[in-house]
Amino acid sequence: MATVVGQVGCLVVIIIGLAMGAGVLLDKFLGTRAIFTVIFMVGSVPVALYLTVRMSLTAVARTQQAIDDKKAEEETDT
Repeated sequence: MATVVGQVGCLVVIIIGLAMGAGVLLDKFLGTRAIFTVIFMVGSVPVALYLTVRMSLTAVARTQQAIDDKKAEEETDT
């Protein structure tokens, strides 16, 4: 589970970094005063939350499947 926490943390940092970078570049290109940076940063929060939940649920499902497989294997061995 520690690897999932690490992956989620890295994913959130990457999403926020990309949103900030894209916002800054777009603001510089259009000559605006940080409006796109703010919009992209605020927009990155729900995206990061959604991906965090999806990754966590996938990891839990994989772990549960591994436990179920191990139990089924132990039952067939006995």
